[in-house]
Amino acid sequence: MSSKRLSIATVTDGRPGNAVQARGLAEAIARLRDADIVAHDVDVKPLLRETVLRLTGRPLRRGPLADLVIGAGRRGNLVAAEARAGGSPAVAILRPGLPLNRYDAVVTPEHDGLTGPKVLTTLGSLNALSSERIAEAAKGLPPLPLRTLVALVGGPSRTATFEAEEEAALLADLCRFAAAGYAIAATPSRRTPQNVIEQMRAAVPGIIIWDGTPPNPYPGWLHGAAAILVTADSVNMASEAAATGTPVFVSGTDRIAPKFRRFHAALARRGITRPAAEGPAEWSYDPLREADRIAPLILERLGL
Repeated sequence: MSSKRLSIATVTDGRPGNAVQARGLAEAIARLRDADIVAHDVDVKPLLRETVLRLTGRPLRRGPLADLVIGAGRRGNLVAAEARAGGSPAVAILRPGLPLNRYDAVVTPEHDGLTGPKVLTTLGSLNALSSERIAEAAKGLPPLPLRTLVALVGGPSRTATFEAEEEAALLADLCRFAAAGYAIAATPSRRTPQNVIEQMRAAVPGIIIWDGTPPNPYPGWLHGAAAILVTADSVNMASEAAATGTPVFVSGTDRIAPKFRRFHAALARRGITRPAAEGPAEWSYDPLREADRIAPLILERLGL
C-alpha cells in the first residue's frame, strides 16, 4: 500500500441518499489513508454519457479525474465509468447501469442480489455516521429528555406503501412508547405526508417534531436517544440508526418491496432491530459501520 496522499473524487446526482453513501466511503478510506476529498454533482445529460460509454467504452474527457473516483447512483456511476476509461480507478456504489467490468469494484447491498467477482456486498447502505460525528452534531442542540425515543419517519415511495395502515401502525407505536414513559422526538423526511405530521402531533402530547428548517437535528438527536424507531420504507434511515448501537425498532414491514423485507430480516437476525409493535425493550449490539468494513477492502483491491 502506497503512502502517497490520495485524491478522492465523489460523483453523485446530489441526492442526499446517494451523496451520503459516497461521502461515507470516501471518509472511511481517508481514516486509513491521508486523502483529500472533493465532491462533484453530475450536471450533464446522462443519456449522452451512457451512449458514448456503451458504444465505445471511451470517456468524454481525457486524463485521470483523481487517484480514486467513487460514484453513487445511476448518474454518478456513469461518470465513474467514464473516469475509469480516462485512467482513474473507480468504484460504483449501488447497482450501476453499465457492465460491472467498467469498474474496479461495485459496492451494493446484499439484499439487491447482485453478484460477481467485482462485487462487495454490504448489510444495508453506507453512511457517514461515526461516534465522533454523532457526538459533534449533538453540540449546540438543546438536550433531549433522558429517556427519548427518536423516530425517523419516512413516507411513500416506489418500493414501499405508506397509507392508512402504515400511518395507523406508526401512531400506535409512538403512543405505545409514550405510554411507557418515553419522550418522543421525530424527524420527518421529505416524503412524509403533512397529514402524518399533524396526526403525530395530535396523538402524542409533548412530541418534538423537527419543522424542516435546516440543519436536520437527527444526527445529534441520535447521540442522546435511548431508543430509535424507523419506518420500514427507507434502507438509509435504518442503516444510519444501526450505526449507533442503540436499540432500533421498525414500524410497518408488511407492505414493502421483497428486497426491503430481506434487508429488515437481516438486521433482525444480527440482533440490531426488533418490531416496534412488540413494545419497549433494551439490548445492545455492535454498531453497523459498513463503510469502515469496506474501505480496507477497496484499498487492498485497488493497491492504493
